[in-house]
Amino acid sequence: MFSGRNSKTFRSFAFYLCLGYLVVYALCTVSVYVLTSRVITQSARGFDRQDVTAESEELVDLIQQNTDGNLLAEQVTLERYPPSTIFIVRVINRRGQVEYTITWPKKIDLPDWRAYTPPQDASSLPPAGLSEYYIKPLDRHIQIQTTLLKDGRVLQVGKGSFLEVDQKSMLARMLLVFALLSTLFSALSGVFMMLITLRPIHRITDSMSRIIETGAFETGAPPVKSLIAELDTLGRLFTVVTEKYANLIQAMRQTMDNVAHDFRTPLTRIRSAAELALNGQTPSPELCDTLASIIEDCDRAKLQLQNLMDAREMESGFVKLNIHPFSLTRLIDEILDLYALVAEEKEISLKADPPAEDMLVQGDRPRLARVFANLIDNAIKYTPQHGSVNISFTVGDTDITTCVRDTGIGIPPEERALIWQRLFRGRQARESEKGLGLGLNIVQVIVAAHAGTVRVDSVPAQGTAFEVTLPRSNSPFNAQTTDATYRQDKP
Repeated sequence: MFSGRNSKTFRSFAFYLCLGYLVVYALCTVSVYVLTSRVITQSARGFDRQDVTAESEELVDLIQQNTDGNLLAEQVTLERYPPSTIFIVRVINRRGQVEYTITWPKKIDLPDWRAYTPPQDASSLPPAGLSEYYIKPLDRHIQIQTTLLKDGRVLQVGKGSFLEVDQKSMLARMLLVFALLSTLFSALSGVFMMLITLRPIHRITDSMSRIIETGAFETGAPPVKSLIAELDTLGRLFTVVTEKYANLIQAMRQTMDNVAHDFRTPLTRIRSAAELALNGQTPSPELCDTLASIIEDCDRAKLQLQNLMDAREMESGFVKLNIHPFSLTRLIDEILDLYALVAEEKEISLKADPPAEDMLVQGDRPRLARVFANLIDNAIKYTPQHGSVNISFTVGDTDITTCVRDTGIGIPPEERALIWQRLFRGRQARESEKGLGLGLNIVQVIVAAHAGTVRVDSVPAQGTAFEVTLPRSNSPFNAQTTDATYRQDKP
């Protein structure tokens, strides 16, 4: 139950809407961080390159004035750099040896800076120009200006700032706050948009569910208004379609009622006239047979007309079923009792093989009684003399399958997919029995309304088997109440 509920939640429009806002805000946050971090890096390192170039020019003048480096050391010592600044200087002689090196702050220990190791396949002295040096212990980048002095030595001045790291750290904190706020705003935006978009959709689905469950098209659908023009149009169209369907169904019902009334009245009169004629003066045998056929045809026509109306009503999907648990074993026994005399007249063996335990199913007992009565009636009707009709059961964990098997004329393979259609009758069925071809259509509709299945397996000239699978019930069973309902509705 919970997995189904979670699956429905994750598939809802509200979930995707909120998730979409979160993804958009997350992408925006990451993009802002990447772009801003790059701007900070380029800006901070650009300032460092400008400063190191200016400092290098000043120190070159000092070295030219004092070649032994005293003024250079004095200048670097007296210079007061900000605490966030790293400043390093070194002089490399012609042999590639570091003559002296100075760092600021003094506590910074740079072993790689105190000795020069020339790269492979290169000259012994570093080339002039700007370069970048990464101080691994401090995780900092400094900009280095290399200058060739007139006496052949090399002056390298490096400068870096903690400002880049500090600004990136500040940026990360700001973006963290922004991410939290954006998450909150995205959730609020998602909820707001959800209310605007889903409220009218929920009204439409609720109205559709109510109409499907109750079949009350006559009450119509309440007006659905939305701030979104497309949804507002959808709501108006749904209301119009509902009204048109209500008018159409009402007209169909009135037409069916009129047709039923118009047909029943003359059929009743014809039947009554035939009965009066049959009960009057002693007619000839031929006239008796004719009057009896008229009475039988009138009864069959009224029954088929009622079946046609029932099929139309059930196919509309608006029939309210009285679902409750009942004994399938007892229901089959009662139906077999009804058809025992018919089977005996045709010398057909009619029997059931129920299991030892009572079988409870969940459904509308009178309608399911009609299903099995129809199947058993067809089995007896299309089984020749001295044949057999057997009813067997297969009890599963969640359902019960009832099989009605006969040794009748069978159904040709090309007609098996057509037998469920209303008013269809096979060639052999038309030749042997009268009817309108509504029975199996009603069977399929009733079984489908109970969330069950019905299938057929047939071999021509050998027999047919119909299997009806219905959900099993584990609820308490009241036999007296169920039987009383069945006997009351059975006629």
